Amino acid sequence: MERFFMERETDLELEKQFEVSDVAKESGLMIRIFVTSLLKKELMEPDSEASARGEDESTRLKEILSPLVSSIRATRKAKRTNIINFSASVTKDGKGREFQVISYLGPVTKDSEEPCITLLLPEDLPEETP
Repeated sequence: MERFFMERETDLELEKQFEVSDVAKESGLMIRIFVTSLLKKELMEPDSEASARGEDESTRLKEILSPLVSSIRATRKAKRTNIINFSASVTKDGKGREFQVISYLGPVTKDSEEPCITLLLPEDLPEETP
């Protein structure tokens, strides 16, 4: 998970990560929020059918953040962890699809103590080598 804050500045420049803090604040999250390019592509970018229904990246992000907020509240009472796994549903090709999402609480950069949350998909994690 260190990769997500160790390389954040470069990832932002290369559009491998995106900051979505402004929309997150509208959902009640006052911490900085970043998403990976894969999560943005798979969950946030609406297809043509979703666009025709008026969905955009902001509305879809809010659909992802709502279960995150619920998961944070539930997990905070049960255990102290910086990783929360949760499910988020979005419409793809006219059908509702559920995705597993990982929320990682860590520093914004390796030289910063400012906390942030990075949202990613399991496919974003490097494969383990035996």
